[in-house]
Amino acid sequence: MPEKVLANLEPQIVWNIFEEITKIPRPSKKEEKIRVWAKSWAKDNKITCKEDTVGNLLLSKKASTGNEKLPTLVLQGHLDMVCQQNPDTKVDCEKDPLIVRTDGKTVYAEGTSLGADNGIGVALGFAALIDEELVHGPLEVLLTVDEETGMTGALRMKKGFFTGDYLLNLDSEILGEITISSAGGGDTILSLPVENISVKGWKGIRLEISGLQGGHSGIEIDKGRLNAIKVGVDALTRVQDYLSKQEDRNAKLLITNIFGGTVLNAIPSEFSCDFLVPKGNKAMVMKVLNHWKRYASSAMKDIEPKIAIKLSEIEAKEGFSAEQSANICSLLSELHHGMISMSLEIDGLVQTSNNLAVVKTLTDRVEISLSTRSSVDEELNEAREKAKSLGDSLGAEVNLTETYPGWTTDLDSPFLKLVKASYEEVLIKEVKLNAIHAGLECGMFLKLNSKLSVSSIGPTIKNVHTTEEYVEVESVLIIWEIVKKIIGSMGNLDDPGNITSFIRAP
Repeated sequence: MPEKVLANLEPQIVWNIFEEITKIPRPSKKEEKIRVWAKSWAKDNKITCKEDTVGNLLLSKKASTGNEKLPTLVLQGHLDMVCQQNPDTKVDCEKDPLIVRTDGKTVYAEGTSLGADNGIGVALGFAALIDEELVHGPLEVLLTVDEETGMTGALRMKKGFFTGDYLLNLDSEILGEITISSAGGGDTILSLPVENISVKGWKGIRLEISGLQGGHSGIEIDKGRLNAIKVGVDALTRVQDYLSKQEDRNAKLLITNIFGGTVLNAIPSEFSCDFLVPKGNKAMVMKVLNHWKRYASSAMKDIEPKIAIKLSEIEAKEGFSAEQSANICSLLSELHHGMISMSLEIDGLVQTSNNLAVVKTLTDRVEISLSTRSSVDEELNEAREKAKSLGDSLGAEVNLTETYPGWTTDLDSPFLKLVKASYEEVLIKEVKLNAIHAGLECGMFLKLNSKLSVSSIGPTIKNVHTTEEYVEVESVLIIWEIVKKIIGSMGNLDDPGNITSFIRAP
């Protein structure tokens, strides 16, 4: 039996569960293994568990003796994680256990994202179900699938799947803050048809960009981090500009393969493109690219200190047509990436943004994925329509996926007051109420239950959706105490100011 890496961290009840979760591959849309594990865990611990047709799970536990009349509290998280991995790692986080490490202050994974978003939330919910010392009312732990790439689980959930009127979302990522509002959003998929043509006397070049910070496409979208796709397309555009000035009208750039980004909700940190140029232009094209490389590396080093740009010659005899290649470059160049507008009501909050998330070559098309977020429906729809219009003009097939709603908490909610009072009792200082430019599932649950009161909390998790992700150990201990405090205080909803320390069973 391998030694547990996190065995000495507190609270052990949470870290033991989280470490088990990290052993199970659980990328978005591929949560079968984690669902099997969760159902088995529930059975072993004599916890009632049910599953809906989408794959969402609800684990339920009856109230402690004498607390049957307390209102039901729903603890909520999601089963999937954003899988990101460094090129040199041997771990495939879609197939292998993560290599988890700790320095005592943080927990991280070697070469991959950690999945503390939202594995820690799941672990906190499970721990609440098996803490024998905790006195509680009826508890439900609601676990959704595919939160990270479309919120499919929450969008497809049927009314009545969970029963509680009070829901504590455990998917926030800053200690000392209660999330009370999140953005809505939707994705746009643009497909450009391509067909390989054979050429003779052309030379292949490969452009590779890596080492960018990437990051969460909502939380970090206004931090000035570079998008690897945009950086790469800038280089391709320089080549196109050079070739367009040549007397030979056949001097064009023909793309062979193009890839960038991996998931919709992460800023792309890597990009690669194989392309062809006429043999007679190859030397000057390489000169143009090397000049661009020196300029780009110097100009971008303050923003992206680890940026790596590699140029190499390759063997290739096929490429897309000049028109198709030009359309790909035009679309990637013109699609907006980054912040679109800032909130006029909340200082520092991004209101609307686009993330140019993924470009990939498939058998007969190049597919480009864009993720748009906004707290204003009109701006969300306008941004997506602009992308659609641009795609239409270049002959792309455009699919606007289903949007998910934003969410705002009633500031007079007794549940919010109870959560805040419980939080401050443990933290011993004032807690900030925060709105975020990221998507949480809370808005979808409110559509299922109009009486629902919702708040969101979580430990400090940094660099989510990247291979640099880590969670602060002490913050998990504090959040665990807060979760227990909230659970033990559900009888004080009529007077949330009258909160005493949670009572442990004799």
